[in-house]
Amino acid sequence: MGCHVHSDLAIKLGAKSNEVGCLIVDNKQQTTVPGLYAAGDVVSDLHQLVVAEAHAAIAATAIHNSLTLNLR
Repeated sequence: MGCHVHSDLAIKLGAKSNEVGCLIVDNKQQTTVPGLYAAGDVVSDLHQLVVAEAHAAIAATAIHNSLTLNLR
């Protein structure tokens, strides 16, 4: 669609991307760099707000579930 994917920082951190620069993520939106999550246009060339929101919800849930409980 003539868009440039702004994934340069993530790639410099070691994240893998496809031929157009979209980051490769797992089913929880985590990139190939542990602890680095991605959502929206940097992951998919389907430029729709609802897609980005869904990616963000998945990533937020995964991040939340990965946190250890701080029991005092």
